Formats: sequence, structure tokens, C-alpha cells
Amino acid sequence: MGDCLLLTSPVRALKEEFPDFQVSVVVESRFADCFDGNPDFAEVISITNKSSALKLFPRHFDAILNLHGGPTSLAYSWLARGPRIGAPQYQYNWAYSGLVPSVEPHMHCVDATMSALCWLGLQRTSEAPSLRYTSHPREAERMATVFRNREYIVIHPGALQVTKRWEPHRFAQLARTLEADGLTIAFTGGPGEDSVVAEVAHDVPGATILLGLTIPELAELIRGARLYIGNDSGPMHLASAVGTPIVAPWGSSDSRAWHPWGVPSKVIQNPFECNPCPGYRCLVAATPLCIESVSVEQVVSAARELLK
Repeated sequence: MGDCLLLTSPVRALKEEFPDFQVSVVVESRFADCFDGNPDFAEVISITNKSSALKLFPRHFDAILNLHGGPTSLAYSWLARGPRIGAPQYQYNWAYSGLVPSVEPHMHCVDATMSALCWLGLQRTSEAPSLRYTSHPREAERMATVFRNREYIVIHPGALQVTKRWEPHRFAQLARTLEADGLTIAFTGGPGEDSVVAEVAHDVPGATILLGLTIPELAELIRGARLYIGNDSGPMHLASAVGTPIVAPWGSSDSRAWHPWGVPSKVIQNPFECNPCPGYRCLVAATPLCIESVSVEQVVSAARELLK
């Protein structure tokens, strides 16, 4: 989800310079809504499974840019016809027509994609634009009805990896503190995160819980919020795309490469020699010390500062 949303900035820059270019994006069907209504994309090619990728077989493109680098994305790029562009670090890099130069270590994902487009001919010299997620008035109206003009904060306590996941009891303490400041709290969660949200919300009885939202619904919920608080995850980048300020407790991943783009934000990360790491598990301790070291006081302070 995050990769999809971060792509909207470089493609926006591409379309500003070459408005006649027709950009298609190949994406897993569960994330296709990340591009819903985005005028920079002429076509969203949704892939449900490997057999559904055969729809690419008769297609011809002037360039096929693989931004992922894995064997599956390589297979998809070979189904269509046209020059294939990869990168030196990709597996099977010999299978590409051209390789973009390697980027600097720790470069932000948006800048890395911009670098690839500039190698292909983009002339832009200024910073990449903000992410884009088109507004959906019907979903926005529904969310406004839920909160009846009350100011609210969205807290999303989930994350894919445990080394990125701030502890539920700390999210609960944070929520109670901000609730005491007079703000309404809205908890959200993605697929499989219901139990995490329930654990956090158990000690915050005044909060609103919104589960099972579509990407457009979640986008409009976050767009209407004064602040988004959550771990390094796809919804954090969705908050960037709708322009909502962000506070992010940060663990194992590289904040230089994945921090919120283009919005006021506070990344709360304490220094560890082992950071960043792959994050599938902590390699130096029984539990992930990096994300556990982030205190409630640090996050509350950052939230209050942004709320000013």
C-alpha cells in the first residue's frame, strides 16, 4: 500500500512535464484503490492472481519500468512487449533492456523513483511534489456524519512487522491523554488487526472504532482528522497523500527512506546501532528494543506540538 501511494508523487512530476504521456500501473487488486480517481494514471491494471496477469500478454508499451525488482514483477514485465527498465541490484538484472543507476544509500523512496525518471529523461530539478489521493465526496460526507463536526484524531495501532509495532498499552495511554485534552479518538485497523485495535480501545471507552474500511473510506476519515498517529505502515503514507499531519512511533525500518512525505510530521525514533534492519524479527534481543524504547511522553509531546 505504501509503495503504491509513494509512486503518486514521481508520476505526478512526470505528468506535469509530459502531460501527453499515458501512464499505466500494474498493481495487486487489493491495492488498486490507491490510484482510484487519480488523473495522473490513464489505466490501473489490477492483478488478482498470476493467471489474471495474462491480460498483459497482448499489450505493447513504449517503456516498462519495474520498480519492485522481484521475480514476480519481472515475470509481469516480460508478459507485455516493450523495453524493460530495471536496476543493477535486481535479481536477473541481465533480463532488462536498461538499468537505472544505483541510488545513494538511505535515499527516500520518492527520491529514488524520481532519480529513475530523471535518468529516463525527466528534467525536474526541484523536490518531488506531494503524494496524491483524490477526494471522494460521498465517503467524506459519511465520515463527517460520524463525528458531527467534532475535532478528532485517527490512531492506527497496527503494522505488518512486530519490530514496527508500538505496544498496544502505550497507544491506549496516549489516547487517554489526548482525550483528556478534549479531542475525540478514532481507532482504525487493517485486515487481521481487529484484535490489536480491540486491545487498545478496551481502556479508551470514549473512542470511536472504525474497522473494515475501504481505502477511499479510510482516506476520507484521515483527511478530516486534525492528526494521524500510527506506526510505519501503508495508512501512514495514506495520511501523507491526503495532507494530514503525522506522528509516527518508529522502530526497525529506515526512517530516512520511508518517513512521511510532504506533510508536517514527527518521527519518534531513538538511536540504535543496529537500525535499520530487515525487521522480520529483532536480531539483538528477545523483543524489539528500538520500538519499545519510544515513550508515551515522546509521542504525546510530538502530537501536542503538531496540534498547535
